Amino acid sequence: MKGTYRILLALLAFAAVPAVAQDHLSERVFVSTDRGVYVAGDDMFLSAFCFDMSTGRLSGYSSVAYVEIISPEGPVQTAKIALSEGRGGGFIRLDNSIPTGQYKMVSYTAQCFNEDGYDFEEGAGTISIINPFTDARSTAGVQILSDEDYAGLESPVRPSYGSLRLEGKSPVTITNTSDKPVTLSVSIFNEDGIVAPSTPDPASFLAGATRGTSFTKRRTIDFEGEVIRTRTSGSPEVLENLGGSSAYLSVPGRSSDFYFTRVDSDGMASFYTRNVYGDTEVVLDIGTALSPCHLELVSPFAEVKASGLPALPLSPGLADRITARSISMQVRQAAHADSLYECPQRPEDYLFAADSVVYILDDYTRFPLMEELFVEFITGVRVSKADNTRKLVISLNDTFRPATASSLSSLTLLDGVPVTNQEAILDYDPLLVERIVVYPHTVYLGGWPFSGVVSFVTYKHDLPSFTFGEDARIVEYQGVSSPVSVSLPDTLLGIPDLRQTLLWIPVLELAPGESRVLEFAAPSYEGRFELVAEGFDSEGNPQSVSALLN
Repeated sequence: MKGTYRILLALLAFAAVPAVAQDHLSERVFVSTDRGVYVAGDDMFLSAFCFDMSTGRLSGYSSVAYVEIISPEGPVQTAKIALSEGRGGGFIRLDNSIPTGQYKMVSYTAQCFNEDGYDFEEGAGTISIINPFTDARSTAGVQILSDEDYAGLESPVRPSYGSLRLEGKSPVTITNTSDKPVTLSVSIFNEDGIVAPSTPDPASFLAGATRGTSFTKRRTIDFEGEVIRTRTSGSPEVLENLGGSSAYLSVPGRSSDFYFTRVDSDGMASFYTRNVYGDTEVVLDIGTALSPCHLELVSPFAEVKASGLPALPLSPGLADRITARSISMQVRQAAHADSLYECPQRPEDYLFAADSVVYILDDYTRFPLMEELFVEFITGVRVSKADNTRKLVISLNDTFRPATASSLSSLTLLDGVPVTNQEAILDYDPLLVERIVVYPHTVYLGGWPFSGVVSFVTYKHDLPSFTFGEDARIVEYQGVSSPVSVSLPDTLLGIPDLRQTLLWIPVLELAPGESRVLEFAAPSYEGRFELVAEGFDSEGNPQSVSALLN
């Protein structure tokens, strides 16, 4: 026993080290984009590099970077990027209603909120958005120049430095000539003469990056995934006695995306997730008899207002080029070209995949009552009745406790959503259910145990005909993005190929001395194309190289 205690204490001491380090952690986020100029409705592709300023290297702490496209009035669009060891990617589909103008793009992590005096505009890039569908202009303004004066403007040249070398035109070979691995973003895009704004490159970003000196705890770092914060809405009498109540967050149709927590004495509840991916709906529920009350999402964004934005220079002679870009965007959306983007695949269910027993209901005699299923052919689960209330009891197969019933409540899911009232699931129509999955082991979620899991999965995966209690809410949720690569074929379903971004690789890793061939398909129009590759090596040294591909 003494040996066990020593091991436990050692583990606790080890676990405390990262917590102390996080208290004074300065993180800075550099985001590169596929282009500098967009039309409303475009997809803007992002690649994120998150730095630990104490080491000057990529940070292994935060799992989410937050991005805001901001005007002097505040954000016009936002995004969340999943990070792994300081790297990640995603995209923003620009809204068709964004006014024409210049915008800043700020990026940060939750830890930045804990840094006293942190400037959210530090290292911010600038992007230009042109909206040909409306005369609306951003408050930063638009400057109309003559064609001659506009021709005198030039897009900023991306400097070349570091260990990257380019060879060839189509395809292009990129080589890391150093003895350190590098991580990059790579873009090949149409350079049509619309002047791009000045924005930081990796070297200037690092040169201007600061390191915080004092910190105050305001946010919990997104260490394993986004910490989703909620507040409770209800009468003062209800909120006064709400502390300690259980709270639930789940995504319908995703059996692994559900989370439990406790409500704090101030009515706040924080869900420690493994990241919820993509824009979706979430179910928020609060398990209390102190109705009526419900949970509401708290925005994780800083909602920064831009300062010092210059006016966007335009000229009458740009009309044809802007029209060409707009047609390209509309063709892409009409042809659903985004379905050809390369996105990482994620497992549907990784919590209860092992040792689960799956019952496909079409393989058995169908019964009109849910309770009959557990009587006739689903073994290991029985319906118990007490105080005129029914509940499901699972015979557990835990180590040292084979085939025993537990006094703990079981976890019941319907299309991934916890159902606290098991009477409701026993009254549910079994003809809507495709399968029932039984996990006969104790599980610990949100800090407390459940005696196994019974998961009901419907054919439609969207809780058909199920009625929630008055404390539950279904709300829109902006999830995190994963890296999206773009490299489309020569033809797109018989439609002219008018792509503006020909190649986008958000995360390209090159070992020392490694070369990679960058293959891309030329579009159906004549043009001049630019390649930009930028990033950092394993020591935090900036890397950048660019070339025109005529």
